[in-house]
Amino acid sequence: MPYFLLISSVFLLLSCASNVHKEALQYNENAVAYDEAGYYSAAPPRAAKMLRAQASMDKGMRIGGAAGFADYGGGDGMMVEQAAEDMSSANYQTRMVNYTGSITMQSAEPEVLIDTVAALAKAKGGSISNRRNSFISLQIPVAEFKNFFNQILKLGRVISKNISASDITEAYADNAARLSIAESTLARLQHLLAVAKTEQEKIAILKEIQRVSEQIEQRKLEEKELLRQAAFSTINLWVSNIPAVIPYRSNIKAFEWFSNLPNINIHSNREKALKLSIPKDFIETSDTKREWSTASALNAKFKAFERKNEPQGTTSFWAEAMLEFFKDKYSAELKTEENFSLIRLLNSITAEVHYIVLLKKSDEKTLRIAVAYFPDIEAEKKNSEAVLEVLRRVK
Repeated sequence: MPYFLLISSVFLLLSCASNVHKEALQYNENAVAYDEAGYYSAAPPRAAKMLRAQASMDKGMRIGGAAGFADYGGGDGMMVEQAAEDMSSANYQTRMVNYTGSITMQSAEPEVLIDTVAALAKAKGGSISNRRNSFISLQIPVAEFKNFFNQILKLGRVISKNISASDITEAYADNAARLSIAESTLARLQHLLAVAKTEQEKIAILKEIQRVSEQIEQRKLEEKELLRQAAFSTINLWVSNIPAVIPYRSNIKAFEWFSNLPNINIHSNREKALKLSIPKDFIETSDTKREWSTASALNAKFKAFERKNEPQGTTSFWAEAMLEFFKDKYSAELKTEENFSLIRLLNSITAEVHYIVLLKKSDEKTLRIAVAYFPDIEAEKKNSEAVLEVLRRVK
């Protein structure tokens, strides 16, 4: 085969692939809204025509080799439509839809609720893609999505819920068309390489083979991801605490001392120092009858003290009262462990974090309280575990 005819065939092949590629770009995925009656709605796919055109090109290459492909490229376009009659688009009539559900809830035991949801998801063939604090993101088989979503709604107090759907049928068909084109192009390039006569011809074709091979790998990865999206839906769940009903008013005089707790540098005459172990990477900064405190190199601070249990209440009562007191000024959450109840306060403006801890070793006469301060979330990540270890060892 003359050199110029060989190279012309290569570029004509790539040009045809490019034209189909451009046509495919016109068919983007259709976003669809959740429909309570029909679950989703979308228009029928339109990418099957591209695949039928590709089949005709493949047929042309099989019949006439390089010359046959060239004839197809410049010949009567009716050849495409005639070959398309042999292909059915029935396989593309089933829509591929990716669902995302979002739920915000309240529960008296947020962590227990999240644990329950995680266990139910695994039992249904799902998995956990992310979990932190009071949030969990789940991947659920599409067939289980609607029932599982409704099942979660029964587990706590629903604050908000939402379902969205995205039709990825066109994206999948578009990717399939491009993959088919690339694979056919690669097969033809390999044939041309086998009949190439000179080193110059072989080098030129090898470069194209490498480029098309990379495209094929990328298309296969895209296909895998789209199939995953079609097979699994996403449910994002946020759960916050429901404060127990307590006799609380923000202006109750007995609760006024709460306001000084986040300011770790303020000490009341009613407080008596409570000496605990020094957290790892902290140093003791004060050890007197009135004050015991420590600090870290990241400017995290930790102190503990005792005060009279007035009016008399359990540590759970005081923890719930503090949570109710601070929730209007901070992002507040209550965590409970064997030795203590901890109220975590996050200042959304300054990103400062405060721990106010009610030690369960308190009694009817005395409250044992510890307070930790972290200048930012990064300092909390690095120093909080050391503080928690001290609290867990309190006797």
